This record gives sequence, C-alpha cells and structure tokens, in this order.
Amino acid sequence: MEQHDLPDWTQRLRDALTLSRTSVAEIYAGLGLHHGEGWLGDALNGRVSPARYQLALLSAISGIPLAVLVGDTPVQRSLAVALRAGLAATEEDIGSAVERAEASIRDLELLLSWYPQEVVRTSTLAKEARRAVATDSYYARAGKRTSERLRDYLELADEEPVGNIAELVESLGAAVIFENMPGAIQGVTLRDPSMDAWRAVIVVNTNATWWGRQRFTLAHELCHFLYKDDRSFFVNRKTYGEHDLEEIRAEAFARHFLAPDIAVQEFWSKHGPKAATDGYGAPLAKFMMHFGLSRQASINTLIEAAGVPQRSLEPYKRARISDIMRQARLGSDWEAACADQNEPSASHWVLSMALDAYRVGLVSSELVARALGRGDDVAGVERELTEQGYKRAVTLVQPRRQS
Repeated sequence: MEQHDLPDWTQRLRDALTLSRTSVAEIYAGLGLHHGEGWLGDALNGRVSPARYQLALLSAISGIPLAVLVGDTPVQRSLAVALRAGLAATEEDIGSAVERAEASIRDLELLLSWYPQEVVRTSTLAKEARRAVATDSYYARAGKRTSERLRDYLELADEEPVGNIAELVESLGAAVIFENMPGAIQGVTLRDPSMDAWRAVIVVNTNATWWGRQRFTLAHELCHFLYKDDRSFFVNRKTYGEHDLEEIRAEAFARHFLAPDIAVQEFWSKHGPKAATDGYGAPLAKFMMHFGLSRQASINTLIEAAGVPQRSLEPYKRARISDIMRQARLGSDWEAACADQNEPSASHWVLSMALDAYRVGLVSSELVARALGRGDDVAGVERELTEQGYKRAVTLVQPRRQS
C-alpha cells in the first residue's frame, strides 16, 4: 500500500512509535508476535484497525500514551515530548529517576485498565479533595487557604499532625516512589498530559534527606496535584525563584498543611521554654517530631507562626540533630523515624495492584520487577515471588475487549 493511501490510524500509529525508546523489533517480541506479523503488522500496514485493548498493551510496552495511540491526543502533547524539553532544561542528572517514573506511569495505566474500581475510587477521592482548592491572585495565601480546607475535608483537628502523607497522596491517584537523586533535588512529579485523569508519579529523594524533609516534599507535590498545575514535569529544588508562583504556592501549602499556625502556637505555649534560662533545643526537638518537619522548616515555622526570636534558634542550625534529640530524650524515636529514610522503595499502591494482577496471570513478572525498581533483575524477582507463594501464569490472560 502506498504511503499516501494509508488510513489515518495507521499513519498516527507509525508517527507515535517514532517516540518510543523501545525498538520495533523489541515491541513485537514484547507482544509475543513475530516481527511484521500479527495484529501489529496488520495495523502498521493499514490492513486492520487495532482494538483498544491491543493498543493498551502496545502502550505499556512502547511507553507511548494510550491517548496518543487511539488518537485522542496529538503526538505533540505526549509525555515523551514534554520530557525532552524538561530534561534539556535540567542541569542535574535525574535521568534514571525520571525513567523509572515514566515506566511507572505506563504500568499504572495498564494496571488501572484491569482494576477500574481503583479508577473510580481514586478519582472520586481526588475530586472531593480538589474542592479544597482556593483561588487567590496572591499565591502564598492561596496555598495556605487550600491547606486549611483540605485539613477540614480530612477531618484533621487544628492540633492534629498529618499521618502517613504518602498513603494520603496515593489514595488520590498519584503513585509515590522513593529514589536516590542528586542532593539539590527534593522531588520530581511526572504526569502524562495526554491522559484524561490527572494521573501522576511523585518521586521523593532519599539521598541525604531525612523523613521530615521527605514529608514536606510530598506535601509540596500534593499541592501541584490538587491544583492540576499545567506542567508535565515538576522538579522540586531546595531553592526556587521569587517569580515561580506555583512553587511559592506549593511551599506555602506544605508548611500550613503540616503545621497550621494555630497548632504551632498552641504547641509552643505548652512546650516552649518557660524561663529565660531554659534552652530551645528540647522544645525544638519535640516540635520536629510532633509535626514531622525538617529542622529548617521547623525553625522557619516557629519564627513565622510562634514569634520565636531568630537568634534563639540560630545555635540549633549547626548542632547535630541526633544530639538535639538525645538531649530531649527522643533519641530512640528519632532513630526509628529515620530507619528507612535513605532506602529507595516502591509505590505501595502500584505494587499491590501489580502483585494481585501477577497472581491471577494478568501481568508479567517484568512489570512487578519494574514496580519494585528492579527492572534489571527480573529473574531474581521471579524467584522471590515463587518463594513467597506466587505462581507465575504460563500464559498471560489477554485483556477483555472494551466496547
């Protein structure tokens, strides 16, 4: 068939596959097809239009968004295009973390095609949570107001600390991964602009970053998620420009979501120094552990919300945090909180779906290995799955056709 005689869907499919980092030969192999044959061969030669479930499988293997393959979104709006621009503008080497996040978005899309109840559950919760979003031309104030409304939605009392924030974020439909990245990077949020739902993968840095800072990073990225900030690729650095309004809003949201002013003031009135001779180390340590904030964020918050003189907290900027915690008799609590902070880990939500799907033969061990961040050790993951009682299906079940 001549090039100009090809159906639109064939030309679209050919154009889309040029974005894939996976070769055409590898794609055929991943689909269990001989090169140039089967449904993909028919589709690329304009003979038979592929079914949606076939395109979903192709999306998972090729890394091309399903919405691009089916024609809902132009190729120019694909994640691949967005990543090229984003990575080109980023000096730090975060390629491996972004590659893992990108693969996670594809795998998440495939898993959700098998578990539509998860789509409904997370989309409903996200829609409810987004009612908390406040619009204000003063971005810092908007972030604060949104944090207050979200705490109300979550039925958190003013003085009640936020619990497992990673679990909260995942309940709204954003996967959370912990991964090693350069020290200047706090976290990365990656979303696919071609997907109807605002699905995202958030990667939190584990490199020399303790759990209080990680919680703050997650709260920061949650703000981007709630506002559906119109970027496909967010890099959360330690510093940001004064004109980066979305980052200013996210920072204000994170601070007030984790430590509301009224809660800070009440806590400090109870636990702050009672006499001029009392030190600030023990109260600061208790504050950090209670709210789950980093030292710097805690110091900034106490100065801003509780009116603590900056000079009183200055000595604690340089002291070892472990020493401050021991003096406050919180050494064991501190060690327990920091036990796993430097360990990369998988999204609990994605991994749970992947294991369930693997158990019944819906996905391969390769997807489970990717979810674990061990895509280069599929054989090892298979052995561990067998040891834990998971049986690999001989033939994967094909997705149901969708009307």
